[in-house]
Amino acid sequence: MTTVPPIRREVLVDAGPQLAFDVFTGDIGRWWPIAELSVYGAGATVTMADEEIVERSPDGHSALWGTITRWAPPFALAFTWHPGQLPDRASHVEVTFTAIGEQTLVTLIHSGWETFDDPAAARAEYDQGWPMVLTRYAEQVQDPEALTGDQGRD
Repeated sequence: MTTVPPIRREVLVDAGPQLAFDVFTGDIGRWWPIAELSVYGAGATVTMADEEIVERSPDGHSALWGTITRWAPPFALAFTWHPGQLPDRASHVEVTFTAIGEQTLVTLIHSGWETFDDPAAARAEYDQGWPMVLTRYAEQVQDPEALTGDQGRD
């Protein structure tokens, strides 16, 4: 068992839990920073559907990023996480949506570093990536038209 602690990131969004959950899950293709953080790069799309998170390249290839292990709208979502890797190399991500007045605190916890050859290095890399991801997500919640770019929407 690894001693590398989970990553915990939070973002407060100006929306209720249902909208926050719906944007995170149903609009992931609009806000995920695909050009910076993906298998295929710019022009690819990502969707969360049928219990899977899948990236599709412009030329029709696909990469399974993870499998949804918990679906409890509008309060929680959990999934295995292995973009560009085989499922047996998956870490684990849990996202919760907690109402705070008219806002929602979105908390992401990424754990399971023991699946990586270098758990500390993997954690350090994701520790740098998740803030960008959550910033893009929060921007999408604030302004659904703010992020259109090349992500598209399936």
